[in-house]
Amino acid sequence: MSSSPKITGVICTHNRERYLKRCIESLYRQTLDQTLYEVVVVDNGSTDATADICRQFEHLPNFRYVYEPVLGLSQARNTGWKNSRGSYVGYLDDDAVAEKTWFEKALWSFEQVNPAPEWVGGPIELEWETEAPAWIVGEYKTTLGWLDWGKEARFLTGPAERLGGGNSFYQRAVLEEMQGFDTRLGRKKKLLLSGEETQFQHRLKATGGRLYYHPDILIYHFVPQERAEPAFFYKRYYWGGITDHLMSKTLQDISFESIAQEQKSGSSLGRLFFHTWRALGLFTDTEQKIQSRIYLAYVIGWLMAVVRYRWNSEME
Repeated sequence: MSSSPKITGVICTHNRERYLKRCIESLYRQTLDQTLYEVVVVDNGSTDATADICRQFEHLPNFRYVYEPVLGLSQARNTGWKNSRGSYVGYLDDDAVAEKTWFEKALWSFEQVNPAPEWVGGPIELEWETEAPAWIVGEYKTTLGWLDWGKEARFLTGPAERLGGGNSFYQRAVLEEMQGFDTRLGRKKKLLLSGEETQFQHRLKATGGRLYYHPDILIYHFVPQERAEPAFFYKRYYWGGITDHLMSKTLQDISFESIAQEQKSGSSLGRLFFHTWRALGLFTDTEQKIQSRIYLAYVIGWLMAVVRYRWNSEME
């Protein structure tokens, strides 16, 4: 085992034995010298064969298994960086595989780009289990994880430009200084919250932090058949509305621009009536009906958060 890997790859997982093995394997097909990186799997309270799968990799250099019993993706991510030994910490979704240059180009970005970025990431391609429906384009692809800012390595400066949390590297010192990810956000138990990466990005940029995109820091994110169904998007956008409302409360001291405010400002009675009309299928086609129902699910989620949720034990 190397005593001082430069960079750490963290896989946070919870009952995903179906995907985990190929995810780990992709991190041992890298172009970067294996002595320069480590792989840490954070088992977030799994009850399936996750531990058994990890034991198959114990003989590989710089592989470690860490058990985190407190459920929550933000909790698991924080456990990951706290157990890392590299100066840079990357996160890879457990249902994704990394391109062979993943570690090499991330390390290059931190060490060669001037000024040095605090957060580095790259594109996320979708790997479909079944053929993608025609209506899943644009924003809906992004909801499934898709991200692509082109073929040029560059700093991201536009207000809408972001990096995906499941394909991101950070300076470990920055994670420590900012105390990692907000455990009030992110997946936990039965709550399908998200937004911990978006919140972190706003916090980081507010302190002058820089995001750097490199097209060769590439992953392929698996999309199972059930996530290509309208029901998944209704549920996802409902929780997206809840997330954006709660996240805005955590960023009240920061200039906060997000889809939440865009939806809120655009939720006039006229627009709401229009989408309700389309959602009922009156004089519209199937795709328009689905899109309107997704929009309404988001609005309902936002309103539910306003009425119901507070920062109390229910959200912890």
